[in-house]
Amino acid sequence: MIIDCHSHLVPQSWHNPKSPPAIFDIPRLLKEQDEAGVNLTVFGNNWIRTPQGANALDVVKQFNVFAAEATNKHPGRLLGLASSVAFGDDGILKETERAVREYGLKGIMVASSVEGEYLDSPRATPFFDLVTKLNVPLFVHPPRITIGNEKMEIFRLPELLGRPFDTTLSLTRFILTGGLEKFPNLKIVAAHVGGALPLLPGRIGMGYEMRKDMSFGPWESDVLTKHPAEYIKQLYMDTVSLHTPAVLCTAQTIGVDHVVFGSDYPPVPMPLKRSVKVVQDLELPEEDKKKILGGNAAKLLGLSG
Repeated sequence: MIIDCHSHLVPQSWHNPKSPPAIFDIPRLLKEQDEAGVNLTVFGNNWIRTPQGANALDVVKQFNVFAAEATNKHPGRLLGLASSVAFGDDGILKETERAVREYGLKGIMVASSVEGEYLDSPRATPFFDLVTKLNVPLFVHPPRITIGNEKMEIFRLPELLGRPFDTTLSLTRFILTGGLEKFPNLKIVAAHVGGALPLLPGRIGMGYEMRKDMSFGPWESDVLTKHPAEYIKQLYMDTVSLHTPAVLCTAQTIGVDHVVFGSDYPPVPMPLKRSVKVVQDLELPEEDKKKILGGNAAKLLGLSG
């Protein structure tokens, strides 16, 4: 079974002429699934194609109803994630809980940052309390406006660089400020092979090991009880990269059991079978490839034992 853990569909009511048509086209997605041998596509709201100026609570309500309806209409083919905001108020938290408990959605997707506020923000504590209580995976996806946005005015750099590095920054802040220390049972899935995180356990670890040497600058709260690399291994990461060596690095860094297949289709108009081939080309045992292509996601989403 192949499970694609990274895609985006949105309600028809959100239609905008500038939006990629694939995010509204479920029949096209099902056709791509058949051609690529993908059984199930997990989709979420990345907060990039939401109606301009829309109220966050309205977005969450509208998307979660849509996600539940699409999941129920296409059982075994589509699986929607609840939309939420990590810094949301009680209304958003209640809608998030409703989406999981009443609508039956099996995971939640949030942005790695919102207007420069990252997941280590104290305002996110009630949200992480809720996710821990619900015991569902949390998919972290970068937003439209990312770190370094002021220097990303050319070549679609927000998409190519800004997004993976926003995830990198957000999760690094979360780890070093004790987020996974406080919420050790969180099952976080980081988009785009976790950005640069698979490359950084040694470098972040170097900083941690030298944290008492102030000649290299200040070290903030010293709240960790183990090496940062161990917290990075607690994360899950998807394979969205279109680069087999990047996926191999990810698997070697966090372990094969924490890597899940993703394509970013829709909206990215690359053939779904090309993303599958990225995993099939890995120099790993076939059993490990099967885990990445579907076995790990099935366990993570509660679809298997």
